[in-house]
Amino acid sequence: MNRRAKILLFLLLIGLQIVNNRYVYTLKVNIDFLFLILVYISSRSNFGLSILTAALIGLFTDFFSAGVLGIFGFSRTLAAYLIYQVAVFLDIRKSLFLFFSIALSLSLSNFLANFFLVIILDYRVSPHLVLYTPLLTALAGTLLLMPRKLRELLDVY
Repeated sequence: MNRRAKILLFLLLIGLQIVNNRYVYTLKVNIDFLFLILVYISSRSNFGLSILTAALIGLFTDFFSAGVLGIFGFSRTLAAYLIYQVAVFLDIRKSLFLFFSIALSLSLSNFLANFFLVIILDYRVSPHLVLYTPLLTALAGTLLLMPRKLRELLDVY
């Protein structure tokens, strides 16, 4: 893919995540666009870069949502490790595998973060965080790769 187009797509996803976090209470729909960047980097890059990117994305998510630094940083790093290991054995570039890998890894990551939030801040278990957000994010990630031109630009077939 053209490096400039990849950077523009990543900046677009970051911008969408900021807008989503700002209006999450009015929209009632939460899609984790940063996790889509994490999935792409974890499935296409080496181990060190995917773990470093996951930690940074997790800290960025902590800063904007949880209020406690490190919760999403740890859970996103674990999710990146799982995606990296699954990408070694399965071709997650196919739509069905992509959908399930995003949904399951984000659900596990959010469940772990929600568990820590319950322990630390007395939050209650949120089905929105554990179930709805992963499914919507997986659907958005799969639909994002539907156009043939975008699949060619991302070098995903």
